[in-house]
Amino acid sequence: MTITTLKAVPHLLKATIDLIESSFRYEKPNQFAVDFAPLMDGSNFHNCFILIDENEKVLAHIGVCEKKILGITVAMLGGIAVDESHRGKGHFKELFQDVLAEKKSDVAFFILWSDQEELYKKYGFHLCGTQMEIGQSGPATGFTKTKLHTLPSNQLEQIQELYEKSFATIYLTINRSTTDWQVLRLIESTDLYIKEQAGKISDYFFMNKGQDLTGIIFEYGTRGEIKDLIKTISPYGKVWLGTDLLDGEAQYQFFLAPGDTKIFAQFVALFTNNKINIHDINSMKQEVYFYFNQELLSLGTEEFLRGVFGPETFEEFGELKPIFISGLESI
Repeated sequence: MTITTLKAVPHLLKATIDLIESSFRYEKPNQFAVDFAPLMDGSNFHNCFILIDENEKVLAHIGVCEKKILGITVAMLGGIAVDESHRGKGHFKELFQDVLAEKKSDVAFFILWSDQEELYKKYGFHLCGTQMEIGQSGPATGFTKTKLHTLPSNQLEQIQELYEKSFATIYLTINRSTTDWQVLRLIESTDLYIKEQAGKISDYFFMNKGQDLTGIIFEYGTRGEIKDLIKTISPYGKVWLGTDLLDGEAQYQFFLAPGDTKIFAQFVALFTNNKINIHDINSMKQEVYFYFNQELLSLGTEEFLRGVFGPETFEEFGELKPIFISGLESI
């Protein structure tokens, strides 16, 4: 068995996509490489890790997207798949541990999305982050349906501005460069809804992503009040929020595991305005040692993560801008 990347063996792309789509029960005409373009784009092949046998059969895949939040690198994991006929042979464990070891020294933390809590808990991942969901009946009017990749450059710039001045001011979210926006345009399966005033986009939201996030509104921006926008767009589908802007059903947002202790400590210090300074993390005991009000304290990793990132946020920290990952980036 060999662990390599699609950058080293690009001719195995189709076999890798076939494995992922089979594992995720993808139905035509949906395409994983379109729904998750930031993960499967050629520019990210160095982060698409595969386990192959001596005949170059792809047995497993784990993809990594490295992004920045607060200017600090984090790693999102996705496209996690193992060939059905080779499950139960330790292939997932081998590849997963290798990917974590490969990336851990470079990132503040890892994020992934899954319904397999017991599995990922074994590797130090814990459910945390706050996500609310609301929806309401009523007339769905006022917006024009389009696609991000069809927008002319001036309208793309308007969407970028709304993201920075609206969505990214409400939430602590992914830092998007011009290159990032160009890659997001490859997600042609996502619907974009826009409203214009005086010839300029005043409101937008993204909804659906092929086979993923059907009927979900997961990113939005406005030149007005965000609460008013959410009320206006909620008849179109279920709206995901990173905080309780309106009464909604609370749920966990993602699985998170600390990466490099020093980088994670740097992130937490920035995130909490230096109210928390991590001294050490014992990964074996799953315990975090940290200074708060000049006192050295310790908590289990799960309790600590939920206290910092939600949903059981420590009241002593005051109001913190919640982390919220748009569905365009979630993998």
